[in-house]
Amino acid sequence: MEAYNLLIAVVIAVIIVLAMNLVGSLLISALIIFPALSAMRLFRSFKGVTICSAALSVTCALLGMLISIVGGTPVGSTIVAANIAAFFLFAGIERLR
Repeated sequence: MEAYNLLIAVVIAVIIVLAMNLVGSLLISALIIFPALSAMRLFRSFKGVTICSAALSVTCALLGMLISIVGGTPVGSTIVAANIAAFFLFAGIERLR
C-alpha cells in the first residue's frame, strides 16, 4: 500500500511540474484543487473523492472548452470558472443534506 501511495504522489508531482510549464502555476493549481475540494463536499472516502474529482475535472474541462468556443472566451479561465461553479453547486448540495 505504501508503494502505491508513493507511486500516486510521484505521478501527481510529475504532472504538476510538466503542466506548470505548459499552462502556468496559478491555472494548474486551480485545476487540481477545485475538483478535489468539490468532491470532498459530498464524499468522505478517499476512493469516492478520487473518482468524483476525476469525473468532475473531465466534465468541467469539456464544459469549459465548449463554453469557450461558443462564447469566445479564454479556455483556461473558462475551465476554472466551470470548476468554481461546480464547487458552489456541490457546496449547495452539501447544505441540503
